[in-house]
Amino acid sequence: MSSERQSRPASFLLSHPVVAYFLLTFTISWLGALAVAAPHLLRHEPLPILTGILMFPVMLLGPSLSGIFLTWITAGGTGLRDLFSKVLRARIPARWYAPLLIPPLLVLALLLALKTFLSPVYTPNLFLAGVLFGVPAGLLEEIGWTGFAFPKMSEQHNPLGTSIALGLFWSLWHLPVVNYLGTATPHRAY
Repeated sequence: MSSERQSRPASFLLSHPVVAYFLLTFTISWLGALAVAAPHLLRHEPLPILTGILMFPVMLLGPSLSGIFLTWITAGGTGLRDLFSKVLRARIPARWYAPLLIPPLLVLALLLALKTFLSPVYTPNLFLAGVLFGVPAGLLEEIGWTGFAFPKMSEQHNPLGTSIALGLFWSLWHLPVVNYLGTATPHRAY
Protein backbone atom coordinates (compact mmCIF):
# COMPACT_ATOMS: atom_id res chain seq x y z
CA MET A 1 0.00 0.00 0.00
CA SER A 2 2.76 2.47 0.86
CA SER A 3 4.55 1.85 -2.46
CA GLU A 4 1.24 2.56 -4.19
CA ARG A 5 0.99 5.92 -2.37
CA GLN A 6 4.58 6.76 -3.26
CA SER A 7 3.98 6.09 -6.93
CA ARG A 8 0.86 8.26 -7.17
CA PRO A 9 2.70 11.59 -7.46
CA ALA A 10 5.16 10.16 -10.00
CA SER A 11 2.29 8.55 -11.87
CA PHE A 12 0.40 11.86 -11.97
CA LEU A 13 3.49 13.72 -13.20
CA LEU A 14 4.03 11.17 -15.95
CA SER A 15 0.39 10.92 -17.03
CA HIS A 16 -0.41 14.67 -16.79
CA PRO A 17 2.87 16.52 -17.35
CA VAL A 18 1.26 19.66 -18.79
CA VAL A 19 -1.18 20.03 -15.88
CA ALA A 20 1.71 19.37 -13.49
CA TYR A 21 3.79 22.01 -15.26
CA PHE A 22 1.15 24.71 -14.86
CA LEU A 23 0.39 23.75 -11.25
CA LEU A 24 4.07 23.78 -10.30
CA THR A 25 4.88 26.93 -12.27
CA PHE A 26 2.04 28.98 -10.82
CA THR A 27 2.56 27.65 -7.29
CA ILE A 28 6.31 28.31 -7.21
CA SER A 29 6.03 31.68 -8.93
CA TRP A 30 3.03 33.11 -7.14
CA LEU A 31 4.05 31.86 -3.70
CA GLY A 32 7.53 33.28 -4.32
CA ALA A 33 6.10 36.65 -5.36
CA LEU A 34 3.80 36.62 -2.33
CA ALA A 35 6.73 35.85 -0.03
CA VAL A 36 8.60 38.88 -1.37
CA ALA A 37 5.55 41.14 -1.04
CA ALA A 38 4.12 39.70 2.21
CA PRO A 39 5.99 41.94 4.68
CA HIS A 40 4.46 45.02 3.09
CA LEU A 41 1.05 43.46 2.54
CA LEU A 42 0.83 42.35 6.19
CA ARG A 43 1.56 45.92 7.31
CA HIS A 44 -1.04 47.24 4.81
CA GLU A 45 1.68 49.24 3.05
CA PRO A 46 1.88 49.89 -0.67
CA LEU A 47 4.56 47.82 -2.34
CA PRO A 48 7.75 49.78 -3.00
CA ILE A 49 9.03 49.71 -6.57
CA LEU A 50 12.05 47.65 -5.51
CA THR A 51 9.77 44.97 -4.06
CA GLY A 52 7.91 44.79 -7.35
CA ILE A 53 11.18 44.50 -9.22
CA LEU A 54 12.37 41.71 -6.89
CA MET A 55 9.13 39.78 -7.38
CA PHE A 56 9.91 39.07 -11.02
CA PRO A 57 13.23 37.20 -10.61
CA VAL A 58 11.59 35.09 -7.90
CA MET A 59 8.71 34.34 -10.27
CA LEU A 60 11.19 33.16 -12.92
CA LEU A 61 11.95 30.18 -10.71
CA GLY A 62 8.49 28.75 -11.47
CA PRO A 63 8.73 28.08 -15.21
CA SER A 64 12.44 27.29 -15.24
CA LEU A 65 12.48 24.89 -12.26
CA SER A 66 9.20 23.27 -13.30
CA GLY A 67 10.43 22.76 -16.87
CA ILE A 68 13.74 21.29 -15.71
CA PHE A 69 12.17 19.08 -13.04
CA LEU A 70 9.42 17.73 -15.29
CA THR A 71 11.84 17.17 -18.17
CA TRP A 72 13.95 15.09 -15.80
CA ILE A 73 10.88 13.16 -14.55
CA THR A 74 9.44 12.51 -18.02
CA ALA A 75 12.60 12.10 -20.13
CA GLY A 76 15.52 11.63 -17.72
CA GLY A 77 19.07 12.79 -18.31
CA THR A 78 18.71 12.51 -22.08
CA GLY A 79 15.75 14.88 -21.99
CA LEU A 80 17.68 17.37 -19.86
CA ARG A 81 20.65 17.30 -22.25
CA ASP A 82 18.26 17.89 -25.16
CA LEU A 83 16.49 20.72 -23.33
CA PHE A 84 19.71 22.56 -22.51
CA SER A 85 21.22 21.93 -25.94
CA LYS A 86 18.21 23.68 -27.52
CA VAL A 87 18.92 26.77 -25.44
CA LEU A 88 22.48 26.94 -26.75
CA ARG A 89 21.99 25.90 -30.36
CA ALA A 90 19.13 28.12 -31.45
CA ARG A 91 19.93 28.95 -35.05
CA ILE A 92 17.50 31.52 -36.31
CA PRO A 93 17.82 32.92 -39.83
CA ALA A 94 18.64 36.66 -39.89
CA ARG A 95 15.35 37.51 -41.64
CA TRP A 96 13.45 36.52 -38.46
CA TYR A 97 15.18 39.15 -36.33
CA ALA A 98 13.49 42.05 -38.17
CA PRO A 99 9.97 41.12 -36.98
CA LEU A 100 11.29 41.29 -33.41
CA LEU A 101 11.40 45.07 -33.85
CA ILE A 102 7.65 45.28 -34.55
CA PRO A 103 6.39 45.05 -30.91
CA PRO A 104 8.81 47.69 -29.53
CA LEU A 105 8.01 49.99 -32.47
CA LEU A 106 4.27 49.56 -31.87
CA VAL A 107 4.71 50.29 -28.15
CA LEU A 108 6.78 53.39 -29.01
CA ALA A 109 4.15 54.60 -31.49
CA LEU A 110 1.38 54.05 -28.94
CA LEU A 111 3.28 55.90 -26.19
CA LEU A 112 3.99 58.82 -28.54
CA ALA A 113 0.30 58.97 -29.50
CA LEU A 114 -0.79 58.85 -25.84
CA LYS A 115 1.77 61.53 -24.96
CA THR A 116 0.54 63.74 -27.80
CA PHE A 117 -3.19 63.31 -27.30
CA LEU A 118 -3.59 62.46 -23.61
CA SER A 119 -0.76 63.34 -21.23
CA PRO A 120 3.02 63.84 -21.08
CA VAL A 121 3.26 61.09 -18.42
CA TYR A 122 3.36 58.70 -21.38
CA THR A 123 6.67 60.11 -22.66
CA PRO A 124 8.82 57.11 -23.58
CA ASN A 125 12.05 56.65 -21.66
CA LEU A 126 15.26 54.95 -22.66
CA PHE A 127 15.88 52.14 -20.21
CA LEU A 128 18.73 50.24 -21.80
CA ALA A 129 19.46 48.35 -18.58
CA GLY A 130 16.10 46.67 -19.20
CA VAL A 131 17.86 44.55 -21.83
CA LEU A 132 20.14 43.21 -19.10
CA PHE A 133 17.04 42.11 -17.20
CA GLY A 134 14.98 41.00 -20.17
CA VAL A 135 17.38 38.65 -21.93
CA PRO A 136 18.18 36.41 -18.92
CA ALA A 137 14.53 36.55 -17.86
CA GLY A 138 13.43 35.42 -21.29
CA LEU A 139 15.92 32.56 -21.31
CA LEU A 140 14.83 31.37 -17.86
CA GLU A 141 11.15 31.60 -18.72
CA GLU A 142 11.50 29.84 -22.03
CA ILE A 143 13.15 26.80 -20.49
CA GLY A 144 9.70 25.99 -19.16
CA TRP A 145 7.21 27.66 -21.50
CA THR A 146 8.69 26.71 -24.88
CA GLY A 147 11.24 24.13 -23.76
CA PHE A 148 8.79 21.92 -21.88
CA ALA A 149 5.15 23.07 -22.02
CA PHE A 150 4.87 23.88 -25.73
CA PRO A 151 6.33 20.59 -27.00
CA LYS A 152 4.22 18.56 -24.56
CA MET A 153 1.05 20.47 -25.46
CA SER A 154 1.84 20.17 -29.19
CA GLU A 155 1.86 16.38 -28.90
CA GLN A 156 -1.92 16.46 -28.40
CA HIS A 157 -3.05 19.74 -30.02
CA ASN A 158 -2.27 21.76 -33.14
CA PRO A 159 0.47 24.41 -32.87
CA LEU A 160 -1.91 27.38 -33.25
CA GLY A 161 -4.26 26.24 -30.49
CA THR A 162 -1.28 25.35 -28.33
CA SER A 163 0.24 28.80 -28.90
CA ILE A 164 -2.99 30.57 -27.98
CA ALA A 165 -3.53 28.49 -24.84
CA LEU A 166 0.08 28.86 -23.77
CA GLY A 167 -0.08 32.62 -24.39
CA LEU A 168 -3.16 32.89 -22.18
CA PHE A 169 -1.51 30.94 -19.35
CA TRP A 170 1.67 33.00 -19.78
CA SER A 171 -0.35 36.23 -19.52
CA LEU A 172 -2.15 35.01 -16.41
CA TRP A 173 1.18 33.98 -14.87
CA HIS A 174 2.39 37.60 -15.08
CA LEU A 175 -0.54 39.07 -13.12
CA PRO A 176 1.25 39.42 -9.76
CA VAL A 177 3.90 41.73 -11.25
CA VAL A 178 1.98 43.57 -13.97
CA ASN A 179 1.73 46.82 -12.03
CA TYR A 180 5.22 46.70 -10.54
CA LEU A 181 7.58 46.58 -13.49
CA GLY A 182 6.84 49.92 -15.06
CA THR A 183 3.79 48.87 -17.01
CA ALA A 184 1.26 50.93 -15.08
CA THR A 185 2.95 52.64 -12.13
CA PRO A 186 4.68 55.49 -14.00
CA HIS A 187 1.44 56.61 -15.60
CA ARG A 188 -0.17 57.58 -12.30
CA ALA A 189 -3.94 58.08 -12.58
CA TYR A 190 -3.95 57.25 -16.27
